[in-house]
Amino acid sequence: MSTFTITAGLGTDLWRKPPHADIFNAPIASPSSGALPTFLSARGSFAFDFTERYDQVGLLLTFHLLSATPNPAASALKWIKTGIEFYNGQPMLSTVACERYADWSVSPLSPRAAWTTILIEKSTDEHGTSLWVYHILEDGTKVPLREIAWVFGDNPEGWRVEASALAARPEKGATGDLVVEVKDFEVRWET
Repeated sequence: MSTFTITAGLGTDLWRKPPHADIFNAPIASPSSGALPTFLSARGSFAFDFTERYDQVGLLLTFHLLSATPNPAASALKWIKTGIEFYNGQPMLSTVACERYADWSVSPLSPRAAWTTILIEKSTDEHGTSLWVYHILEDGTKVPLREIAWVFGDNPEGWRVEASALAARPEKGATGDLVVEVKDFEVRWET
């Protein structure tokens, strides 16, 4: 069981909302990258003392186009972040998927445990290939949170994906940095 910490300063976040918000300054750790079609999963367990609105820790996938394109919207950085976020006075399971602009889903973190484990996993069914986000309970049960279908829809061979752990403290008026713990961070690739 390997454990490490990430320290996030004030005003750090990942968020893109029209017309002007495009923030990508959250610290990351343990990046692993490869060709998108070879990505299988990313998993980590997280713990932190949340105090400020939007305090967050979790997994980050960033998608990088391998060749230049004349269309700036097509080459904009695409990303997915998922984990725990402190919102409405409680820790929530949170997933943001950003293809062009970010969308956000939250649900209560239940049951609460000392560590919260999140898994992003490639899945193929009769409709195609997508990524599924799961909350992994202490007994190993995979609770589905969200399916993200756009990732493999546009020439997946033309993309590289980087998986890492992240932390952020968006509140600029907070009393200090956010320190989070990460354990059992693992990224799996086809060999």
